[in-house]
Amino acid sequence: MRKLLTFIQTHLLAILTGILIGTSYIPFQPWAIFFGLVPLFLLWERTMSVKAAFVAGWVSQFILTLIGFHWVAYTAIEFGHFPIWGGVLTLVGFAAIAHLHYAFSGALAVYLRNKLNLKPQIFFPLTAVLFALTELLFPMIFPWHLGYPWLWAKMPGAQFADVIGFEGLNLVTITINALIAAALASGLILKNPNQPVTKKPYLLASCAAALLLLVNGLGLGREKPWQTSDASLKVLAVQGNIGNFDKLMAENGRNFKFPIIQKYATLSREALLKYPDTQVMIWPETAFPDVLDLDYQNDASAATLRQFVREVNVPLLTGSYSYDRKTKETYNGFFFVHADGSIPETPYRKSILLVFGETFPFSDYIPYMTKLFPDLGSFGRGSGPSSMTAKVAGSEIKIGPQICYEGLYPWFTSGLTRKGAQILTNVTNDSWFGTNFEPYQHLYMTVARAIEFRRPLIRSTNTGISTVALASGQILEQSPIGVEWYGQFQVPYQTNPTHTFYERIEGLWLYALIAGLIVLALAGRRPVKAALENE
Repeated sequence: MRKLLTFIQTHLLAILTGILIGTSYIPFQPWAIFFGLVPLFLLWERTMSVKAAFVAGWVSQFILTLIGFHWVAYTAIEFGHFPIWGGVLTLVGFAAIAHLHYAFSGALAVYLRNKLNLKPQIFFPLTAVLFALTELLFPMIFPWHLGYPWLWAKMPGAQFADVIGFEGLNLVTITINALIAAALASGLILKNPNQPVTKKPYLLASCAAALLLLVNGLGLGREKPWQTSDASLKVLAVQGNIGNFDKLMAENGRNFKFPIIQKYATLSREALLKYPDTQVMIWPETAFPDVLDLDYQNDASAATLRQFVREVNVPLLTGSYSYDRKTKETYNGFFFVHADGSIPETPYRKSILLVFGETFPFSDYIPYMTKLFPDLGSFGRGSGPSSMTAKVAGSEIKIGPQICYEGLYPWFTSGLTRKGAQILTNVTNDSWFGTNFEPYQHLYMTVARAIEFRRPLIRSTNTGISTVALASGQILEQSPIGVEWYGQFQVPYQTNPTHTFYERIEGLWLYALIAGLIVLALAGRRPVKAALENE
């Protein structure tokens, strides 16, 4: 007990950061994102031990992950069929490694300061750059960061993401934390009696406030050019609320697929009676629980779907399975079905696969892994971002498909817009993740792409949240979670959309941060004589 109390006392600032950041992420209000990292930064500044800095960062990330991502335990129970204790252990294991960039960035900051004899005033800028850089480089299953709460909180600065991206807003947030930490370390509140009175801490705090005001000011009114368009599409989103057991049975029992198809068809017919002017329907990820490729379009389930589409005479975008006879691989696919029931082109096949759910780690490089673990991820990997042409109401529309969490990666959406996508579509099944946290986190991390690339984004989900985010950043009606639902959206879009500044620089933040790190390391080194005198 004494060792535990000593550990808590030693890492109190790290624990505080974990609590502040964990309780500030979606769906909490982001009350502490601009100062939540400050305690951890101050702890790193005070320690000379690389190991101590690493442990402190690890403690912070462990706590914030337990708070913000506790739904991982539910997923393990629901998706992996673990017992409750197994779900808890899965969460603990996930929290132990999920955001290790916290630990590595602190350890690297302390190591470089010690090794290069850096000037004290360089430490906090160095920490901010290293934190953002390691966050970009560290592999995360769910790459969340402190830029997304700007959108959740409806801050005007979120509109500036079409220039710097939400990655840029994340860097702004980290920088503000670093400035506040530097101000406190310089005597803003707790002044050292031996420290001379200067204006430095007030100047640093003023810079933090000015940066926040500047970015929000730059975001004011940026959405106005995107509130006009030269085309529009009436989309019917259908949310079937198919339970996980039903989905599992559909994968294992062929006859069970027809009730699922009938549920979506019945909901769609009912919706079309209410919205007869619908131009295209969209169903979520794997809503059609069978393969829908041209080679199989006359199979019983595919024929049933095609007959339904012909009867209602409205084209359909739907998630489905796809199978390649040559490679003998099954894919998570996305199809367009013409109003006459024909399937005009090769489907989009998901290329960013969910670890354990859709692919087993390293199975791309060690094929034998799939034989060792046949039930843990066996989907083929698609060829990457690709647009598809949908003929709707006499017009050809370039669709940019995303499946599930492909929408979390800016580089992926950049690939879609560079290939001419006019409208982004995201089909998702969040039924494995609970109802209180993950659906909101996933939603806002996805619709952020609508602002970054200024394309409307249609999101269709199995259990919620289905909605549309316009190019202006406006989020339309959101479906309830865990119920059958349908709704029509008027989706304005531009036939010749311009490319945002962020699209042009997407991917360059990594190189900018590396350059910033090199500049700080070179500029911050103290002369040898000064270093020896300091020692």
